[in-house]
Amino acid sequence: MTKRKSVRMLCANAMSPSRIGSFCVALLAAASVTRCELGDEPQPVAPQNAMIPPPPDVSPPVAPAASGVPEGAGETMYSSGEVALGAEREGYDDDDPAALTDFHATLDPRGTWADDPVYGTVWVPSPAVVGPDFQPYVSAGHWAYDDDWVWVSDYDWGWAPFHYGRWVSIEGRGWSWIPGRVYRGAWVTWGVDDGYGYLGWAPMAPAFIWFGGFARPFPGYVGPRWVYCPRGEVFSASVRTRVVSGAAAAPIAARVRPYVPAAPGVAAAGPSPQKMGFQSAQIPHSAGAPSVARAQQFSHPSTALALGAHAPTRVSPIAPGGQSPGGVGGRALPTTQGAGRAATAAPTPGRAPATGGHGVAPAPLRGGSGRGSTVRGGGGGHHR
Repeated sequence: MTKRKSVRMLCANAMSPSRIGSFCVALLAAASVTRCELGDEPQPVAPQNAMIPPPPDVSPPVAPAASGVPEGAGETMYSSGEVALGAEREGYDDDDPAALTDFHATLDPRGTWADDPVYGTVWVPSPAVVGPDFQPYVSAGHWAYDDDWVWVSDYDWGWAPFHYGRWVSIEGRGWSWIPGRVYRGAWVTWGVDDGYGYLGWAPMAPAFIWFGGFARPFPGYVGPRWVYCPRGEVFSASVRTRVVSGAAAAPIAARVRPYVPAAPGVAAAGPSPQKMGFQSAQIPHSAGAPSVARAQQFSHPSTALALGAHAPTRVSPIAPGGQSPGGVGGRALPTTQGAGRAATAAPTPGRAPATGGHGVAPAPLRGGSGRGSTVRGGGGGHHR
C-alpha cells in the first residue's frame, strides 16, 4: 500500500499546473531556437500583394491575310497622290519618259503632237480619222468587264490612248491625249444613281503633264465631261447611240453621284455589273479583243520590248516644287536609262518637238469664273 501511495503522489505532483506550464514554456523555447538555427522554412512564392506576371504567350503567330499582291510588289504613286494597285516593281511608272516615245509609231499617222501652254505635250487625233464629234470612251467601241471595266476600241490604234494616259478637252484643239505609261482597262471616273438605273463615266483628269520632256504634277481641276447610259444598254456593241450627254442629260445628272470605291484615293474601279443586276452569263469579257491584248502586252517590259518599247527609266524623285533640269518641277534626270535612251523625247515626224527650259513653259492656269486655278478645258459639270 505504501508503494502505491508513493506512485500516486508522484503522478499528482507531475500533473500539477505549475509543472505543466514550465514544461510547455521549455518546449516553445526549444522550438524557437531550432527554427532560427536551421532556417529551412520554405519561402513564399511571391511577396504578399505582388503582381505575378502572366506566363509567356506560346501560341503560334497568326499568318497575315493573303492580299493577292506579292510581298514587296509595291505600288505606283502618281504625282496627284493616286495609286495604281498591283503595279510590278520592275514595270513602268505612269510618268516614265518612255510614254513620250513608245507610242509614236502607232499615233503619228493618225494625228499630230503639240505643246499646249496649259497641258504640255499632247497628241490630238485627226478629225479625218475620228470625225468631228469624237469623244473618248464613247466613239467607236464598247464596254467589257473582266476584273474591272475595259474599253474595247474599234480603232486599230485604240490600244494605246484608251488604255494609257489621260484625255482632256482643250479649247481650240478638241479632245487631246496626255501620254502615260501604266495600263488600265479604261482611265475613266464613274457615277451611278441610287437605283443603278444609269451608269455615268467621264475621262479621268490628268495627274501630271509634260513640259520639256519632264513630268510635273498637274495642280488644276478639269471639269469632267460626263455621259450617261441606261443600265440595260451599257454593254451595247454601239454604246455611242445609247448614251445621253449635253443638255439632255441634266435631269439624269441631278440624281447621279460619283461612284466611290471601297478604297477612296485609289485610281478607282467602277461598280461591278452584279451591283447593276447583271447575271454572269450577261457580262461580256475582253478575251479575244486584239486591241486589249496588245495594250496588256505593252504594259510589261518582258513583252513590251519585243514590240518596240523602251525599258523602264529609273529616276531620282525630287521634292515638290523643286526644279528639274528642264526648268519645271517634276521627275529628275534618270539614274539609269534603257538602251541609251535620253529622258527628253527627240523630235519625230508629225510631232512638235518637246522643248526644254528655253521652249514652251507652263502657262498660268486659266481661271474659270474667278475660281483661281480651275481649268475647265471645255468640260464641267455632270451634264456637260
